[in-house]
Order: sequence, then structure tokens, then C-alpha cells
Amino acid sequence: MLLQDMPPRAWIATALQWVRTIALTTLFLALGRVLDAALNDAETTGALILGAVAGAVAVTCSGIAAAVPPRLRAVEERRWRGSGIRAALGRDPSAAASGPASGAPRSSSSAHAGTGGRPGAARRGAGRPGTGEADLLTGGVERIAEYRAEFLGPALAAFTAPALVLLMLGIFVDPVIAVVLLVLVLLVPVLVRFFLARFRGPTAAYRRLAGQATAKFQEVLRSLGGLVLLGAEDAGRRSVAEAAAALRVQAVALLKRSQLMILVNDALFSLVMITAAVGLALWRFDDGMITAGGFLAVVLLATLLYEPIDKLGRSFYVAMAGRTQQGLFTQTLTTPADPAAAETPNMTPSETSTEPASGSAELLRLENLGVERGGSSVLRGVTLSVPRGAAIAVVGPSGAGKSTLAAVLQGLLPAASGQLLLEGRPADSAALQQAAVTVPQKPFIFSGTVAENLRLALPEATEDQLWEVLARARLDAEIAAKPHGLDTQVGEDGGSLSGGQIRRLAIARALLSGAKLLILDEPTADLDRRAERLVDESLRSLAGEHTLILIAHRLATTRWADQVLVLEAGETAALGTPEELLAQTGYYAQATAGEGEDR
Repeated sequence: MLLQDMPPRAWIATALQWVRTIALTTLFLALGRVLDAALNDAETTGALILGAVAGAVAVTCSGIAAAVPPRLRAVEERRWRGSGIRAALGRDPSAAASGPASGAPRSSSSAHAGTGGRPGAARRGAGRPGTGEADLLTGGVERIAEYRAEFLGPALAAFTAPALVLLMLGIFVDPVIAVVLLVLVLLVPVLVRFFLARFRGPTAAYRRLAGQATAKFQEVLRSLGGLVLLGAEDAGRRSVAEAAAALRVQAVALLKRSQLMILVNDALFSLVMITAAVGLALWRFDDGMITAGGFLAVVLLATLLYEPIDKLGRSFYVAMAGRTQQGLFTQTLTTPADPAAAETPNMTPSETSTEPASGSAELLRLENLGVERGGSSVLRGVTLSVPRGAAIAVVGPSGAGKSTLAAVLQGLLPAASGQLLLEGRPADSAALQQAAVTVPQKPFIFSGTVAENLRLALPEATEDQLWEVLARARLDAEIAAKPHGLDTQVGEDGGSLSGGQIRRLAIARALLSGAKLLILDEPTADLDRRAERLVDESLRSLAGEHTLILIAHRLATTRWADQVLVLEAGETAALGTPEELLAQTGYYAQATAGEGEDR
């Protein structure tokens, strides 16, 4: 299991530790030879030169080996945090809210909710990461990186370096001493495995409580305004205090176990190992089986046997914390890497978005589609043809099934009945996730630059590509007017941008992905009239070139759609052009008139 977790670069530090161990063993053996030569008035030059060279090699290897783990840790943090962020942004918001995600590192069921990620580069989505996931993406990633970069390599060296020492001890000093010490060394993996088994449950419980405490704190912090208005500050404070108290109890218990591991390590190996080595050396020296130099070498080599074991014992907690966090991470956040996507050539958004996979003019077809959630039928008998390049608006009262239909089209929910065809072929969730990208009502914006937020969709995108999609989203002039242009810091959750700018930035990001289908969930909700007009213009400019599905409550913004699907109680109430539906006496005409608009 440890070898499976070990990053390839960690082998560099392990190999350096092996060379250092051999060099130090050679140095100590050479010192023993120098002592024997001095006692016998023999030449010591050769042994001294050998010892000096071995010491220089050992120092050099130690210095290089010490520099490798910190750099590897930074690489691991960046890789794991990037993977987790892509998966968190690609989470189905409803699933994230209902419980822990079930995605694993090799799962392909991550949602696509608004990062605009290209296939294989980033799971498309913009749902806010769950509060428990925030702990994983910060402290959790740090512990995983520490475990993989700073524990695994030294741990492997700790298990294997003593074998090198004992081999050279048996060859150059005394095989009897080497065999007896080998028996003691073999107890190390047995004890480590024992403690791993005993600590796994408590460590996992501690990490779960830590995530819950973080989630509770963030939940109370975000709802602080509402708690104040309700006069419920004390209730919020109590809930945070209770979560912290439970975490503190578990932390103390875990600390006790960790100290027990250190105590056992010190008592068994520092006392028993070194005492046994000295006793064996005295016994063999008294019997005349080894020389005084051999005695010195055995005593010095005993420190090499204990050194890696000591490091292993003192970093045991790092291993437990890191392995536990890695398990939670892979269960909750990690998304798969797509090897094929890594080989995708650098294409412009227009090239990636307009190249059809088949000659059919129809991109999507729903035939008598039915969906169930929680044992209840949510959609029934929905039939819809979505031509390539069409703009389809989906409207209806709250609870009609609009969001459910959007989730099905994204590949987040399976159909219970009927059929969903993508380019004339039955589409599974993976195919839909590759084809669709969603711009949600509240897109997630990182506290980075405009360029960094856009490149979530296409990491290798050039500045020309970024300006192109910004222009198509009607945002280029506003970004160009800022002092730093693409390098403008957008702030946490896009705090330095207006609501309309955030929506258009998310649209630009979705365009950069080159997705065949753009799903826009309430694209103009909560915007003022000017921002709504700009977003509306941006979407109109995409019609015909991109296939659009618009989930809308503001029906006036759907007047330019090619077709409008009206859902009521999970069924198709009407389907037609906006003009046809306005001429009828159904929901669309009544709701549009109720808005006081006729655009």
C-alpha cells in the first residue's frame, strides 16, 4: 500500500538515503580498521582516505536528500489541490448538499456545473465546494502532501537501510551479530502494522470531526447576518462550541495514542537495539571473534540501525493523518485525469465548439423521458428535439422539473424511462458530461485573476483566445478598461466584479471549454436591467453557433429562443416558438404578461 502511494520523485530521496547509509557504513568500518591499524602499529592511510571519501559522499547525499521532500511537497500540494478544486466545482450541488460525495479518483460521475472545463482538463461546474471539502482542500491537502513527500520515502529507507547495514556488518565484521540484530529489526514492520491497524479508526474519526467542525464554523459564519436578525447568535455560538469540544476530546485521545507509539519506539529500539548491539559486540570480542576495531564498528553501526527507525516512529502521526486524509479526499473530491485530453491539440474555441461528431443536424433528442428522485416521479413523458445550434428555453412554475431536466442533460441524473440520444446515439452520463457545460445562477469565481478563472476551462489557452471569448461574452471592453486587464484580481467569489460581469465571465469560461451544449441556469436572475441586457446580448450572440438550453423564470429573456418548452408538474404542458405560445392562453402567455413586459 505504501509503495502504491509513493510518488515517483520520492524514489530519488530514498535512493539518496540508501547511498548515504552505505557511505556511513563504509565510514564506520573504515574507522574500525583505523583503530586496529593503530593498535597494531600498521599503516592507516588507506583506511583514512576511504573514510574521508565515504564521509564526503554521506554528507553530499544527506544535503540533496533533505532538499527533495520540500520541493516534492509543493508539487504534491499543487496537484492534489488542483484535482480537488476541479472535482468540487464539478459537483452536483443537490448531491453535495444531501451528503458526502461518492466520487472516487477513478470515477467519471463528477458534475459539470460551470467552470467551463474542457473534457479531461477540469470537470465542468461552478458549484461552491462544500464546507467539509474546504478543510480537505486546505489543511487536508497539506497533510496528504506531507505524507506522500516527507514520510513515504524516508519510511521505505527506514525499512530497507538496516538491511544494507546488516549485510555489510555480516560480511566485514561478524555474521552472528548481524543475524541477531536482524531479528530485532524485523520487529519494526510488525509493530508498525499493528499500530496502523489500531490507530486507523481513531484517526479517521478525528479527521471527520475536524471536517464537521470546519463546516459548522463556515456555516455559522455565512449565516451570521440571518442569525443576528433572528436573535439566534447564541444558538450559532453553541453549535460551533459543541463541534469544537467534540474535536478537542478526539484530538487528546489521538495525541495519547501517538505518544504511546513514540514511547514504544524509544523503549524497544533505542534501549533494546543499542543495548543488544553493545552486548553482542562485547561477547564476540571477549571470545576473540572480532577485533577492537570490529567492536567500535558494531557500536557505531547500531546508531545507523536505530536512526531511520527513530525517524519513522516520530513521523508516525504524519503517516496516519496523511493516509486518512488521502482516503477522505479520494472518496470526496478527486477527479480522474483523462490521458486523451492531455494529447488534445491547442485549438481555438470556435474550432473545438463547431466541429460536429456526426453529420446529424440534431444534437439531442429526448423520447418519453422519465426521471425519478427519492422514489417519486419528477419528469414524465418528456419528448424534445434539440437541433444543433438551437436555443431552447425551459420554463415553468417552481417545482415543475426544470432543474431536474437540466441535471439529466448534464449527465448528473439517470433517466428512469424513455431514451436520451446524443447525436443520434444513446447517451450515458459520461457522454453527456463530456458534451455539456453549465453556467449556474451563481457561478463560482476564484480569488485569482481574470485569466486564471478563464483558464480553468482550458489551461493552455493563449491571451488571444481569452480575449476572443471575453468579446463573445460582451465583457472584453470592461476587462480591457481595468488597469491590469487579464491580470485583474477578481477577489473572493468575484467580489470586485458586478453580478452581470460574473455571469458573463462564466459564459466566457464556458465558451472556452468548446462544449457542444451550453446549459444556462437562470442566466439573468437577480440582475439589474443594464446587466440583464448585457447578459442577454451575450447569449443572443451565441445563438445559432452554439446549442443553448436556458432555464428561465424571467420569461421576457426567452423571447428570442427558437423554441420554448413549458413544464408543469413534471410533464410537457406546451412546446413551440415564443410567438406561438404567446398567442395561446397557457402558462407562458400568462406569466409573461404578469411580468409587465412585451419584448
